[in-house]
Amino acid sequence: MNKKMLLIFALLTLALSACVPALGGGQAVGLQEPSLAVNGTGVVTLDPDIVTISIGVNTEDDDAGTAVSRNNRQVEDIMAALSEMGITAEDVQTNNFSIWPRQDYDFEGNPISTSYVVDNTLTVTVRDLDSLGDVLDAAIDAGANSIYGINFSISDREDAISQATQLAMENAEARAQNLAGVASVELGEVLFINSFVGGGGYFDPYTQGLGGGGGADLASVPIASGQLTVTVDVNVTYKIVPAE
Repeated sequence: MNKKMLLIFALLTLALSACVPALGGGQAVGLQEPSLAVNGTGVVTLDPDIVTISIGVNTEDDDAGTAVSRNNRQVEDIMAALSEMGITAEDVQTNNFSIWPRQDYDFEGNPISTSYVVDNTLTVTVRDLDSLGDVLDAAIDAGANSIYGINFSISDREDAISQATQLAMENAEARAQNLAGVASVELGEVLFINSFVGGGGYFDPYTQGLGGGGGADLASVPIASGQLTVTVDVNVTYKIVPAE
């Protein structure tokens, strides 16, 4: 065997020996500890204490300037009415202002007239839920003709999430203890935790084009806030050991 063949044989021998795990006290690479993975769920039900709602004005006129002026006056009246109801300036925010032409056509598809539509929408936060119906009445009387997107929520969501997480972990541990008992093993330390937060609330009794506004004769608007749920799901992995 020449020197070149001996060198190749030696290199192959070294490469193969590096791929074989050492015997004796060492542990094979990639061998994981015995573990048990479970899911847990925690749910907290709460009464909402805050609500946001979109209140707007839609105006239309053959003259764009006139449509904008009418819209501005109605929105100013709405903001004044909200202020009288105790809604602070910090809780009123413009979320949309738009103007576009609307054209009418004859049967042959030819334009016969053009008008201009103006939309101005406010996002209003109401912190006294008992006054919500009266707030809507005041907005409608002041000229609102677009009300939608009533969203109930809770001001301290983090506290609710904390409570739901505690319940989810207790639920996961109870499931793990049950499975461990069936398998004749014992739970060890927690190796891994992952959590997901869900839940919320939504109530929308209105759609755009609620009415003409500007003094509409309506009784106090009935509102049902219901309850909100905050849900936390956890995935927990425990180390397991043989039962003693």
